[in-house]
Amino acid sequence: MKGSFMVVSLGLGGTALLAVVVAAVARRSFLGRIESLRRSLEKAPKALATRADLPSEVLTLARRLGACDDGVGRLVRLTQSGEMWLRPGSKPLAFKAEQAIAAGEVGFLWRAWLIMTAGVSMQVIDYTVGGKAGLECRLLGALPIIRMSDSDTMFRGEAMRYLAELMWNPDALLLNRQLDWRVINARTLVVATGGGTRRCQVRLILDDAGDLIGIEADDRPRQDGRIVSNCPWFGRGGDYRTIGGRRIPTQAEVGWLLNGIEFIYWRGRVDSWSLKV
Repeated sequence: MKGSFMVVSLGLGGTALLAVVVAAVARRSFLGRIESLRRSLEKAPKALATRADLPSEVLTLARRLGACDDGVGRLVRLTQSGEMWLRPGSKPLAFKAEQAIAAGEVGFLWRAWLIMTAGVSMQVIDYTVGGKAGLECRLLGALPIIRMSDSDTMFRGEAMRYLAELMWNPDALLLNRQLDWRVINARTLVVATGGGTRRCQVRLILDDAGDLIGIEADDRPRQDGRIVSNCPWFGRGGDYRTIGGRRIPTQAEVGWLLNGIEFIYWRGRVDSWSLKV
């Protein structure tokens, strides 16, 4: 009996040790992928000069936001904090995040930590880098919960996020040649990117003073379980402040319009913002 108990104990101990090793390897692999994405984004080609084909309304918005046209190209870095809701009616989850956004091309990397319960967190990365897009969530940075790899649908969704976040990336208005612009009226600009099945667009909404206060899209891909469908999507920004010579909104919220009802799934604030030349 005693010998059998020792064998079982050793077996359980070995299983626990194996689980720890597997978790450590998974966590290291995840961190390695994040680092690889970060390096790739930082090595993206810089814009050579300000575009000469922009509508006057886009130039006016860029100047109002303090965009710089010295042609060197930049990478925006920011940190955020706030709350997220995983589904309608769910409890809010506190989060902290860091993000890098390219000014010269459609590219970004968002890394967040969501507090699930005391001592338990989930790491999330959301990105478009080098024309590839993805979303991955890992419990404790190790256990895979969600992993969606590159596809045309995935690219459309992530590229639309980049377009919406031009409010935090003013220089891209002048420098990014992957963006196509169309003026609807004095308060509505349409910005698009991609080609073929990757083509997507977002409407930028301005207030009477000319500040960018909202975004709208009719068909951003949304996943609900195993089903992906195009849904109306919106965002709002406010509390503009001047940081690093740029005027950016420091408060924002983003949501889906589901059966005519707003579902806010992200509400946060910008805690820091800087430019990397």
